[in-house]
Amino acid sequence: MSQELGSLDALQSFLEELPEKLEKSPYDYTIYSQWISLLRAIDDMESMRVAREHMYRAIAVPEDIWAEWIRDELERPGALNDSTTIKHVANLYTLAAKEYALLATWQGYISFLSDLSTSLDDKTRVAAAEAFGSADYVLPILQSAVDATEAHYKDSQAIWIQYKEYIERAIDSAASPDGVNAEASVLIDLLQEVFVERLGRPHAELEATFALYSQFITQHRNDAYEQHMVDANRTVSQTRQLCAIRDACEDDLAKSAGSWEATMSYIERLTREKATDTKEVCMLYERGLSTSRYSPAAWDEYISFLAGSVGEMQASLSVASRAVRNCPWSGNLWAQLMHLTYAESGLHAANEVYARAVSTHAVEYSMAEFSQLAAAHITIARLHHQSDPAADTHTLLQTCKDGLDAVYALDISTADSTLKLERCCTAVVADVLLDATAARKMWTRICKARRVCTEAWVLSAEFEQAHGSEANARSVYRHASQRRLDNPERLFDVWTTFEHNCGSLSDIYSAGHTINLQRRLIQRRTEREAHAALSSIVGDSVEAEPGNKRQRVSGQGYASEPEMRNVPITDPKSMNKAIASDKRVAQGGNVVFASNLPPSFGPQDVENLLGGRNSVSKVTMLETKHDATPRGQARVELSTIDALIAALDKNGLKINGHFVSIHTFKPSRQSRDASKTATIEVRGFSPETGNKKIEQVARQVGVPVRVHRSRLGDVVYVVMKLQDAQQAADALNGCSVDDRKLEACIAEADEEVPESSHAPAVTETMPAAPDMIPRKAAARRPTKKVALTSGSSSTPQTSSTEKVHQITEAKSNADFRQLLLDQKRPDEGANGA
Repeated sequence: MSQELGSLDALQSFLEELPEKLEKSPYDYTIYSQWISLLRAIDDMESMRVAREHMYRAIAVPEDIWAEWIRDELERPGALNDSTTIKHVANLYTLAAKEYALLATWQGYISFLSDLSTSLDDKTRVAAAEAFGSADYVLPILQSAVDATEAHYKDSQAIWIQYKEYIERAIDSAASPDGVNAEASVLIDLLQEVFVERLGRPHAELEATFALYSQFITQHRNDAYEQHMVDANRTVSQTRQLCAIRDACEDDLAKSAGSWEATMSYIERLTREKATDTKEVCMLYERGLSTSRYSPAAWDEYISFLAGSVGEMQASLSVASRAVRNCPWSGNLWAQLMHLTYAESGLHAANEVYARAVSTHAVEYSMAEFSQLAAAHITIARLHHQSDPAADTHTLLQTCKDGLDAVYALDISTADSTLKLERCCTAVVADVLLDATAARKMWTRICKARRVCTEAWVLSAEFEQAHGSEANARSVYRHASQRRLDNPERLFDVWTTFEHNCGSLSDIYSAGHTINLQRRLIQRRTEREAHAALSSIVGDSVEAEPGNKRQRVSGQGYASEPEMRNVPITDPKSMNKAIASDKRVAQGGNVVFASNLPPSFGPQDVENLLGGRNSVSKVTMLETKHDATPRGQARVELSTIDALIAALDKNGLKINGHFVSIHTFKPSRQSRDASKTATIEVRGFSPETGNKKIEQVARQVGVPVRVHRSRLGDVVYVVMKLQDAQQAADALNGCSVDDRKLEACIAEADEEVPESSHAPAVTETMPAAPDMIPRKAAARRPTKKVALTSGSSSTPQTSSTEKVHQITEAKSNADFRQLLLDQKRPDEGANGA
């Protein structure tokens, strides 16, 4: 009595906590097992039935629970005389057989039917006929058992033999003393069909089946024995070849203890050699799942086969429903179920599946699993939105936001490395809803949350390149490069490719500068971590030896330690490259920008943080303009490149609850696209037209950078910003100024536009000037002064055209010297006179 009261108290306490436990963990097998055990202790059979039914609706019931459940039902008083109990037990066997294709389940079902049909109690036989709706209920169930177990190559013969024997007993019962009647003849035809079908199916006991068929023909078809056996022998010959393939596959399957990989190899070989059909493949999948029921990949392959290869959507839906009961923690299987439910029943039913999956909390252990579930929900919402022109865009946008909110509330360490959900959400918002602003906010949030995920930053930059601008994409690459990414070389490679495809030379060099700096920073960090790991292994014995102590002073980096540079000191070429790399880094200025500093931080705190007085040259704390309060930001000038690398290494350091951000400054504005210019050549104007008039026409489009005229005055060069140049050229071209129609075009990019201050006067008819005297030749020769007078000369004056011709004909230094002497002789003659 006391033990029963204790069981009641335990049950009462358990039942009080049960709703909360089932809400938190509806797929916990232990909860249901404990519930059923407590109910068994007080012999409450009705409550046990309720608990088991609740368990069946939530999770897949193992075969031992099915057997226990059926046994408890049959142990009820008068169970076999009650049609309701018989019907309930038959339904349990059917559900158990659908759950897993196990021979033991079907054998138990057949034994149960045999007990009913051969019972000596008339009440039992009447109750069974009432429960099944007919007295002939055994044969169709036996047929179902044979069909469901055919894929068990070595063990299915036991079920088939019982089927054959039942028909033989029916033939004997139907036969009359006068001979074979019509009913017996029908059963004989049926048994022959069963034999022929069995002989065409590969099974281990094929030869034994062939011998049994020979006995059957001798007994019931002896008049045409030879013809029947010839036909059977032809069938058996083909089946023997199929059996040979399966014998090898079965051996491999037995060696692997029935693993799923061996099952898939079995199926692939039969399919490759065209030695099977769809029905057998499905049964092989079922056979494999009986031992790999808790493998989401196994269920996924089976569903994909049914939906993709066979096209059986209804069967795929049934398998997917079983799959989530066996593996409720798999987001992929829930996604499969949602897709199939949407295809069969529409949006409302699919949303109910999503609500059921979320309410069970089964996939919340992993961001990656929940992401697959949320991505399927968004995909279904997108399909519905595209199929319904009147669908609300706000609903689809809110679905994407809710999916991200739910996923990013979970543990970030379990995130999906492929960003399936993130790519799905942003693609839907940007490409379907055409809301690039909302998609950009999503990527900003994703990158902020994922922090070190390289793929997130790469995808964000690619989004900016497609939907934003090259400048925005470049900003994302630069910001991402200064984080401790999980795969920085992937980012560097994509960034370099982007700059070579879209950037200018200054952009390429700026990116290369940042990438080289970050690579050196990563190298130093790796060396430092390796050194720390080595120190932890060898202990204090390494530090006790003076030769093993590291000689490093604050402000001096690994550049003073040749062995740490990853470049051999004996390789001058590599060392020169390393020194040149240091110089290129130094040209950018050793200045960093520190933000998100604690409010109490002052210049001395920043200096101590970044290496002390030997590393920091100057610290400038930034304050707000209106009240001069600290902004938690500082501009820091560092003394050496190594100090700069060490400072950048502290990016993301947590101080007093603040994650400090340390970055280099952005490149100068000269490298941005906004600073690029183009030159417009204007011709056809009047000599009286000034530059101001032409500038006024260009100002209708934008403000010119400068306007100047060529040396000859026949061309005006208008320098405009690149984005305004084409419009300004169109405005100037054909414009009438001082009764002259202007001709304007953009100068070629590779031509240097001469300016009036330093450009030589060149006309289209003037021939090109010859090369002047080389500097070395002129230096070896004494200079000659040329006296120029205004006096008259007896020598006839040479026209300017002739002089140009003479200069053109001069080919050597001697020719130039002769020209100079010719110019001097008239002066000498005048002086002599």
